[in-house]
Amino acid sequence: MNKPAAQHAATWMFLLTGLLTVAIYFPGLAGDYMFDDTSNLLNNRALDVQSLDADELSSAAFSSHSGTLQRPVSMLSFALNRYFFGIAPYSHKVINLLIHLLTGCALFIFSRLLLSSYRQYRDPQLSLSIETWLPVVVTGLWLVHPLNLSSVLYIVQRMTSLSALFSVCGLLLYIIGRRHMLAGRHGLSWILAGLLLFGGLGILSKENAVLLPVFMLAIEMTLFRFRTAAGATDKTISVFFLLTVALPAVLVTLLLVFRPETFLNYSGRGFTLAERLLTEGRVLVFYLKMIIMPSIQELGLYHDDFSISRSLLDPPATLYSLLFLGGLLLLALLMLGRRPLISLGIIWFFIGHSLESSIFPLEIAHEHRNYLADYGILLALGSALAQAPLHRLAPVIQTVTPLMVMLLLSYTTWLRSEQWSDNINHAVYEALHHPQSHRAVFAAGRIYARLALEGQPDAEALAFEHLASASRLDQTGIMPDVTMVKLGYLLDRPVDPAWLDTILQKLTDNPATPSDIRSLQDLADCLGETCKVPEAMIEKIFQAAIKNENPKTLTVYGFYTINKRGNFDKGLELFTRNVELVPQEPQYWKNLINLLTVMGRFDAAEQRLLEFKGTRPNGMGESHFQHIQDEIDSARRLQASHPATTTGNS
Repeated sequence: MNKPAAQHAATWMFLLTGLLTVAIYFPGLAGDYMFDDTSNLLNNRALDVQSLDADELSSAAFSSHSGTLQRPVSMLSFALNRYFFGIAPYSHKVINLLIHLLTGCALFIFSRLLLSSYRQYRDPQLSLSIETWLPVVVTGLWLVHPLNLSSVLYIVQRMTSLSALFSVCGLLLYIIGRRHMLAGRHGLSWILAGLLLFGGLGILSKENAVLLPVFMLAIEMTLFRFRTAAGATDKTISVFFLLTVALPAVLVTLLLVFRPETFLNYSGRGFTLAERLLTEGRVLVFYLKMIIMPSIQELGLYHDDFSISRSLLDPPATLYSLLFLGGLLLLALLMLGRRPLISLGIIWFFIGHSLESSIFPLEIAHEHRNYLADYGILLALGSALAQAPLHRLAPVIQTVTPLMVMLLLSYTTWLRSEQWSDNINHAVYEALHHPQSHRAVFAAGRIYARLALEGQPDAEALAFEHLASASRLDQTGIMPDVTMVKLGYLLDRPVDPAWLDTILQKLTDNPATPSDIRSLQDLADCLGETCKVPEAMIEKIFQAAIKNENPKTLTVYGFYTINKRGNFDKGLELFTRNVELVPQEPQYWKNLINLLTVMGRFDAAEQRLLEFKGTRPNGMGESHFQHIQDEIDSARRLQASHPATTTGNS
């Protein structure tokens, strides 16, 4: 078969793999919002755009608190998703699946260009069969791999998949540009377009795309080797990587040395920097295991049950893991000359994890961190199998093995997709296989709580059992305890004072986490007729929560004092402190200005509005400020005509 015919057949095979991907993911499209989806998307009012007005879209785009740049491209996609198709999770998951398929297509084209370039510049003896079919195998396995499922069905992880899509597009342009340069044509513009356009879009989707030039460097080291068409060292490319990789690396290193608190604040974590680095060795080995031999029992949405390495020998697997990873890196370096594709795959994996599995104070483990990284291992294994000296058995092994692996991976992904189609089954399954994960156990407790409120027999006992277990597993978070308080009142069950004592003790001993703040909000919302918690205890709980002056905690306490206790002056004090602590946050200014307006202090509200304008907040156009001014003017007119309507202690 000639090359065009072979590539045509390979393309059709890849398209069939795409259809298989749709089929195995189809059950999971019926699933609901999960975990962080609720806080990031479902409850994000800024995403409810009523028109395609620039100000509304800008406000939606910059409504996330994730990442230093707020990930505006991803947030804008969620807003448009909601505008055109509504808030139901189904459409969001469908779009996520489309992005996954697009990323797979980009990886397929990238892989084909990679293999073509490898054959042209590194190994002219490479068979046409390997050049043609290896991209199909590698990208097909990537499409159906169960480790990538959470990046598709966990809606908020569109941030990850979009960043990966743009990164791969950037790498495509890099290879095109280098091929142009090696052919004696201008190619730098292609490279710069890939870096600036797709790299920029990727970074604004999720910060992982900052690794794009590092991936480019890996391709250059293994494939093009900094050469010109004449075989000399390409100074243009050398300068390019000096500016895009070496110089930024030096600057980041200096920043980490002289201003470590900027990125290395571990105060809210249950582990130190050293412990995280030790633990991530075991995490990376776990990821490798899940890429090569994924186990549906070990896969899951929650991996907060991953134990922390306290030293090299606590547990002993820490040392073994680090030695193994060191050996793997050494193997990659040793094979740079003889098997560069294997080297590239291994290096690719480490690059993919160099942000989220390194020094930064993130959570220990998440499956979605492998979304682009696992392509490297699939490439390395595929290359090793394709070029293995298997002699007479080679055609059979090289054909049957990928097919069997793809079927096994597809079946596992389909089973996971079925689990994700129903929140009850998903929660119960996660808790069963991750009994040491407080998140998994808590999620099951909430599911049983809902069933108990619906009158299902035995659900009440199971709900309190799981919530109590989650509380014991999570020594710092108050969410399980607050849920027990609310559930107890809703079921007309006497509140256990120990639940309140536990909430108080946890907030006294630890700074409030984002989930704690959401729980405090839930507790404040139910106070009164629903949750008759003693006022003195509630005051103690809030005083413990605000000791570190977390602005979000101050906000919750502020609304509690206003709405539940009618203390407007205290609320004003808290809201004023918020804008002092975080003057760049628009919502804190809005809370303060609105409260002043409600209290009838219109001059003060207008003065604060002028100060708010001076901060030049992202996503806030003149129409937003005018709307606030209109509300002040309306309230002023209302007070003038009905003086008795003034509220609060003005």
